[in-house]
Amino acid sequence: MKQTGTVTKLLANGVVQVAVERGTACGGHCSGCGECVYGKQIFVEAENKALAKPGDKVTIESETGVIMQAAVLIYLVPVVMLFLGYGLGALLKLNQMECILASFISLLVGVAVITILGRRHKKIEYTVTAVKN
Repeated sequence: MKQTGTVTKLLANGVVQVAVERGTACGGHCSGCGECVYGKQIFVEAENKALAKPGDKVTIESETGVIMQAAVLIYLVPVVMLFLGYGLGALLKLNQMECILASFISLLVGVAVITILGRRHKKIEYTVTAVKN
């Protein structure tokens, strides 16, 4: 995955800090962006293969597979667990309120699994591949 950012500072061992514009779910076209609790930029550390200096506009790359795995972990697991809990409750012939409770308990288990796996998940590594003029 390629992104564009600006080098903010040089770090040790050939690593730089890069400010990257945060993407938004709405593409930045809604009026609520001023209300967003997240900043407009995120800062990542990247291996400086292009020998960029602070202030340089750069292209950084990361493995798409790692990002896709993280997205599946964060978005898909809770939904699957929610439906799995409800389905398990229905199989056990629980009433509707108990099925709903089972689905929320299953959702909480899914969140716990995400938390544990997220800590073990491979860190996304970035590399500066080009300096833009």
